Amino acid sequence: MVLPSRAFTLVSISYIIRLMLTTHSSASQPGRQKDIKSIIGLIRDLMLSSQAREPQPWLQLKLTREQLRIMFLLSHNGRSSPGEVARAFGVPGANLTRTIERLVEKGLVNRMENPDDRRSYILSLTEKGNRQIEHLRAMGAARIARMLERMPDDALVSLRVGLEALIRTLKDGEEMNGHNRSR
Repeated sequence: MVLPSRAFTLVSISYIIRLMLTTHSSASQPGRQKDIKSIIGLIRDLMLSSQAREPQPWLQLKLTREQLRIMFLLSHNGRSSPGEVARAFGVPGANLTRTIERLVEKGLVNRMENPDDRRSYILSLTEKGNRQIEHLRAMGAARIARMLERMPDDALVSLRVGLEALIRTLKDGEEMNGHNRSR
């Protein structure tokens, strides 16, 4: 499973937990199912409450969600072909052609000839595109830090331990499925 930074949202976490609920062997325990459903509900509530209070930083960039998704994917992968981007999003390549073209026109994405196949090309972020992604990440991290600062110490430790366990579970699942990608 490829997890582009910042594109990996709380919605994705909720989806993964649901997948774990249906595939984990001890998920049949009623108490465990109740806890997982409760966590999914809490994640939904978290998404709704944080979105309601503060405007989303990406809105300032005048980019569409699809453009941002492509930029975050390229930031994570370094470079990709348009076909790889399309497969990552589960859409036909033709659906992304115009979106990619607009990113190139804005100076956010480079399009280079593929040295292995002159009929195709490789996409990567420009320096300007990298700066915008890093700016968004910094704004997102600051926003999360402001929320975490208000939490009691014991709750903060519990959250850290829970997130570490979730990340280990995700990594274990990637290794079991043969999707172990190192950057």
